Amino acid sequence: MTNVITRLYADTTKAEAVANRLRWEGFPRNSVRVISADGGDDGAIRARLSRADVNDAIIGAYASKLADGAAALVIQATYKPLGAARIAREIVAKSDAIDGASEFNDYYMPDRPDHAPSVLKDHPRFMTLPLEPEDYRGGPISRELGIRLLSPRKSRNSAIRGGRHISKAFWPMPLVSKGRRATSAMSGGRHMSRAFWPMPLVTTKPRKNSVIRGGSLPLSRMLGWPPISPR
Repeated sequence: MTNVITRLYADTTKAEAVANRLRWEGFPRNSVRVISADGGDDGAIRARLSRADVNDAIIGAYASKLADGAAALVIQATYKPLGAARIAREIVAKSDAIDGASEFNDYYMPDRPDHAPSVLKDHPRFMTLPLEPEDYRGGPISRELGIRLLSPRKSRNSAIRGGRHISKAFWPMPLVSKGRRATSAMSGGRHMSRAFWPMPLVTTKPRKNSVIRGGSLPLSRMLGWPPISPR
C-alpha cells in the first residue's frame, strides 16, 4: 500500500521548498510532485491532480485553489526511506500549508505494478551518504580535514628526514666521489693483470704484420698467400 499525502501551499515557491526537504530526507524524486495551474483551465488542472493520485473527494477544492495561484504538494510515501509516511507528516506539519491532515488528503491506495528499466532508478548512488542541507557549507574537502592542498617544499636528495642516506648504515664509502677519474679500482693506479702478465696491456708502437723479428712471413711466402686481403 502507498500512503498518499497532499497539502496546499500559497504558491509554488513554498511547495517546492517542502518538496526539496523531502528529497533530502531520501524520498525518491518521482514520489514527490508539486502541481500548479500552469496556465491550464479547470479541466486541465483536475486531470493533472487526478494523474497525481489526489483523492477524488478534494480534487474540486484543490483545482479552485490552484486556479487562484496556490500549489499542491503530492507525496507518495512507500517504503523509501524507512518510515516515509511518518517523516512526511512531520515535515508538512512544520510547514506553512493552507490545509491540514484529513481523511481525504492523507489516505492509502493500492500499489501499482512497477515496470522499471533498472533497479537503481531512484538511487543510482546508493552507497553515497546523504548530507543535510543545513550541514553543507561548501568548499574543498581538504579544508574540512585540515589538510593543505599545496606544500612549499625544498629540493631534497634523500627520502629520509635530515637528508640522510640509508646506504651509509652499511657502506662506509661515499656514494659520489669528486676525485679525479681513475684508470684502476686499486689505490695507486695499479692493475691486477701486471701480477701475472709482464707485458703492457696497451702499446703505442706501430702495428706489425708478423710476430717474427724483421717482419718476415715465411709461411705465406711458401704457400703464395698474401697475408692481408683487400675486401
